[in-house]
Amino acid sequence: MKRLSPLAWPLLVGALALGVTAWLWSHERQTSERHLRDNFDFGVRQAVTRVEQRMASYEQMLRGTRGLFEVAGPVGRAGFSAYVDTLLGGADFVGLRAIAYAPLLDAAQVEAHVAVQRADGVPAYAVRPPGRRAQSAPVTYSAPVTSLTQNALGYDPLSDPVRRDAMLQARDSGGVAITDRIQPINAAGPSPEPSVLMYLPLYAAGRPTGDVAARRAALSGWVFVAFRVEDMMSSLYGEGTPGLDLRIYDGVRLDDAALMYPSGATAAAPAAPARFEAQEYLGFAGHTWTLVLRSRPEFEQRHSSDSARIIAVAGTGLSLLLALLAWQLVTRRERAHAAAQAMTRELRESTQRYRRIVETANEGIWAVDAEGRTTFVNPKLTQMLGWSVAQMLDRPWGEFMDERSRSALAGPEATGLQRGPAERHDVCFRKRDGSELWATLSTSPIDDGAGGHAGVLAMVTDVTERKLAEARRSLLEAQLRQSQKMEAIGTLAGGIAHDFNNILAAILGNVALVQQELGAGHGAAVRLEQIGRAGARARSLVQQIVAFSRQQPQALVVQPLRPLLEETVKLLRSTLPALVELELRLSDAPLHIEADATQLQQVLMNLCTNAWHALQGRTGRIVVGLDAVDLDAEAADRLGAVAAGRHAHVWVSDDGCGMDEATRARVFEPFFTTKPVGQGTGLGLAVAHGIVSSHRGAIAVTSRLGEGSSFDLYFPLSTPVAAAPRAAPLAAPAGRGERLLYVDDDPVMVLMVEGLLQRLGYRVSCTSDPREALARVRAEPAAFDAVITDFNMPELSGLDLAQELRLLRPDLPVVISSGYLSEALRQQAQQAGVLHLLQKEYTLEQLGALLHEVLRERRVTRVGG
Repeated sequence: MKRLSPLAWPLLVGALALGVTAWLWSHERQTSERHLRDNFDFGVRQAVTRVEQRMASYEQMLRGTRGLFEVAGPVGRAGFSAYVDTLLGGADFVGLRAIAYAPLLDAAQVEAHVAVQRADGVPAYAVRPPGRRAQSAPVTYSAPVTSLTQNALGYDPLSDPVRRDAMLQARDSGGVAITDRIQPINAAGPSPEPSVLMYLPLYAAGRPTGDVAARRAALSGWVFVAFRVEDMMSSLYGEGTPGLDLRIYDGVRLDDAALMYPSGATAAAPAAPARFEAQEYLGFAGHTWTLVLRSRPEFEQRHSSDSARIIAVAGTGLSLLLALLAWQLVTRRERAHAAAQAMTRELRESTQRYRRIVETANEGIWAVDAEGRTTFVNPKLTQMLGWSVAQMLDRPWGEFMDERSRSALAGPEATGLQRGPAERHDVCFRKRDGSELWATLSTSPIDDGAGGHAGVLAMVTDVTERKLAEARRSLLEAQLRQSQKMEAIGTLAGGIAHDFNNILAAILGNVALVQQELGAGHGAAVRLEQIGRAGARARSLVQQIVAFSRQQPQALVVQPLRPLLEETVKLLRSTLPALVELELRLSDAPLHIEADATQLQQVLMNLCTNAWHALQGRTGRIVVGLDAVDLDAEAADRLGAVAAGRHAHVWVSDDGCGMDEATRARVFEPFFTTKPVGQGTGLGLAVAHGIVSSHRGAIAVTSRLGEGSSFDLYFPLSTPVAAAPRAAPLAAPAGRGERLLYVDDDPVMVLMVEGLLQRLGYRVSCTSDPREALARVRAEPAAFDAVITDFNMPELSGLDLAQELRLLRPDLPVVISSGYLSEALRQQAQQAGVLHLLQKEYTLEQLGALLHEVLRERRVTRVGG
């Protein structure tokens, strides 16, 4: 066979290379076309997604505004505007024209509604259009405050068929509804700026909304937003979409009457057909928008490349080079061999670069086949889960998830994932050591090249810290709600206690006087004793109410805890039945806290009494303990009311009936009790909670049904200080005929105090009119040795009377009595020169001793003068 000439080989190689170049050029053109199509499709998806997300943001804002009405109750105009101004500061709400509120009114309510709005600062407010309608929903609040939004006040959207349809749809569905494109309320003729309204219904609090009929009956109004589609799109894209013409139509008709938004380049008809064009339908709240996108020349310029031309030029050059190489190959095979080795080396390096990227990625990479079995994992993923590559390969990835994540993804084995577009999922994995790992799974399908599903490729990002932070935030929010509830009920309780003390003082005083008059042998003595006991019990209850409301002044003194606990246990031993064993477990270390001894003793008495009742008449044990603990930051946050550091730990535990979780969650609520009617007020633990909180401490309870309960109290330790000497208690000896003036607008108290003071040997003049008392002293300044006056009286208060008496006679002692001695009253009394105050419910026990001390001081002052 005749061999080819040396020239034939280069020509043959050159021709083959040119053929390959032509094939590559054609392939690259096709690839470039697909690339442009992919970028165009991405732009279409991005446009649709942005519009969907912005509409979802508007819906979220509307639901937040509905939450304002549901949580805060009646909302004022200023509060509504402030809330809306705060909302509109976020980027997701750019493009909104107004946020408004429209209550549902019957015809009989319109006139009163108009009067309220005019009195509320909108003097020109009127329901428009005029005329009597069975129901109307006038725009009552509209923010932000602009001329456009204020012109809308009073307009009844129910009078317009387009707006009414959307409002009724929202009412029946319970969710949002949007209108067709509409004209602004004050627009004349066709509007050049199409607008859209989005409505969300408001329902009356506590009314059922489970079906359409219930929702119609519970409807109380709507909140809605108004926006122009052009404003919304401008906030998303600025002046236009990059390289794309975008038109948005209301509905599915593609005509000018339905056009809501044309981008800048589509204002005029396109000069030539677009290379790419797509039409997408966006459904929201039962309404459809049509988005039409076309590519522009600059889009092709932005995303196209000169790869085909480069291939043609480079391929031609390469063909010539290959021909030259072939020529050299004919003469020097060694050079061709060297070139082959160089190409092999480049391929190896490229493979190594890919491997390094995958192996050093900071996120886990997980590939599974169509059956959900693992085909590839990178080292980061094995490090995250604690399994080796060999242990994970060929195993279903659902085995590494918890049950909830498997069910949420695609059934027990999570094999049906991702036959559609890419998605993100929050998944809980079980690590090899049994612990949990929360991760975001960003998945995308793997195509087998023939349009079939070949598996899933997932990027795994560890979000465990974020999940823990969310759980902690939920716990703190629950603690805040509980604190606010306790504060609100405490304010109410303090007000009730003030008036009740005045009634108790009269009851207890008159009972004691009648008992003294009748003697122990009288037939009514037993019933009087029962009245006295009931009054004393009521007085104790009032003290608990005042302590719970944190309005009772405290005497906080640094003192050791152990003597206080021992004294309390001594009191308890005499009251508890013999079946109950009371055990003390007290630390020998000196633990001092800043505390009000009376209030802490009340807390301990309440806790031990509850522990006794938990035994339900059976034999049992109550343990009172004390030791020192160091609370770290996590423990302090869990308790929610103390700072980290060293604390005194007091606990009261029992082996009684215990509590279930529902009872334990409500145990500190005021007036909540599991005892029968008449055997408990439900204030004991609420008072304990309030007192502990006022001491900068915390209280927690652990309990299981049938296994007893334990209440743990934590107080910050204080440095001990030298104790001040205690004053001797006041005695109540008989008077020496001194002349007293008693002033009180309550006739029952006047009679009771008059009898009490006369029995003590005083001459008493009583009056219920403070002006009459002032006139008596003005007429005879030296006729009285002391004045006792009530604080809360009409026309003149006790402080006012004391100030007037001081001008008439500076040396006349004045005692003020009140059902509630607040810190403010104490300071005002001191400024007015009144040094003696009396808690009115203790009038019977303390008034005589107090008067003796007051008159003794006056005699000493006279002698000294």
